[in-house]
Amino acid sequence: MIARLRSMLSGAPLILVATAVAGGSGYLATAVVAAAKSPDQYLVFGAFWSALYLVIAALSGIQQEVTRASSASASANVSAGPGPRAIAGRFALIAAAVVAVAVVGTSPLWTRAVAESSVIGFAVPIAFGAAGYVFVAVVCGLLYGHRLWLAIAGMIGLDGLLRLAGIGLALLAGGSFEMLAWAVVLPFPLTLAILWWTFRSRLVGSSTLDVGLGRLAWNSSRTVVASIATGLLVSGFPLLLTMTSGSADPGRLGSLLFAINIVRAPLVVVVMSLQSYFIVRFSARPRDAIRLFATGSAVVLAAALLLAVGAWFFAPWAFSLLWPAYEITPLVAAGLVLASGLLGVLCLSGPLALAESRHAIYTLGWVLAAVVTVIVLVLPLELIPRSLLAMLIAPLAAIIVHVVGVVGGRRRDSR
Repeated sequence: MIARLRSMLSGAPLILVATAVAGGSGYLATAVVAAAKSPDQYLVFGAFWSALYLVIAALSGIQQEVTRASSASASANVSAGPGPRAIAGRFALIAAAVVAVAVVGTSPLWTRAVAESSVIGFAVPIAFGAAGYVFVAVVCGLLYGHRLWLAIAGMIGLDGLLRLAGIGLALLAGGSFEMLAWAVVLPFPLTLAILWWTFRSRLVGSSTLDVGLGRLAWNSSRTVVASIATGLLVSGFPLLLTMTSGSADPGRLGSLLFAINIVRAPLVVVVMSLQSYFIVRFSARPRDAIRLFATGSAVVLAAALLLAVGAWFFAPWAFSLLWPAYEITPLVAAGLVLASGLLGVLCLSGPLALAESRHAIYTLGWVLAAVVTVIVLVLPLELIPRSLLAMLIAPLAAIIVHVVGVVGGRRRDSR
């Protein structure tokens, strides 16, 4: 039992440390920009950050599918012929080009709704960062499949540190929106360029997938759809809130966006970063998968409850001390933490479904959560209750779909 537990936890400490570094860096970057800008000015940066990471969150579905495909291939001992070796690289090139064109092509439809900056100033950095992240997602998926935990940790940690350093330099140089935007997106390709040579020999010539190019694209399209919904609930939520709150006071809305980014980050960032890790572990031990999910969910919810109590008492005081221009009430702080706990459980139930190749159930759960989020956000309610209800109800609905789908599927398969 002890040996099995150690095997299941192998790699997690490295990823958690790297996630802490990346999460802390993102935390500091957001806080530094907030300290240097007024709530009205932060609203533009916050909308850009949310729009970018909505796209990134969507593309994380590529990493999850590549992780699943390479893990399944390794478990089945698929030989590395010329075809399998070339699939990942060709797929990355095609997907990066499609993503960049899609972002720029659709930008006139959404940029004016979230910011007054030009399409070029807002959309082009997002397109560049998204295209760069496609390569990061494919490479990280292969790294997960090979269980190269140190390389994965390096990719996660260095990305966050480079972004923090870039934002710091941009603020010192004047801190215009355009400078901050490029400081946020450049770390995606830079991280891969810096670290590629440290693990290249472990991937080139030995990476295989259990599907061909067409099937990889089809599976990835479904995980991307689910990840778009993931992004709407996580990184894209402030963007959705901005678009559905046109009559709200800009200062009050800016304060809420900052609170959502700061208060939810500690728990959400950790669990989100471990999704590919859980896919690997659920795939490796299918008999223990549901038990591991239940244990992990209990840990996440317990941590959320403890953090919610702390947020109730300390968050308003911390905000008044560090960011006096931004306001947060005890109820909002505790509610945001509890909502992040449910989102954390959803980030466990999703990998559970995907590890068992139940792509339809995986996608259905996340899409349902996104639909519920949008429905609640357009209700004629006040800003705070509307926001909290959307963040609480949506993930709960998706968790139910995932768990019922996995358990029901297993029962049907056993007949």
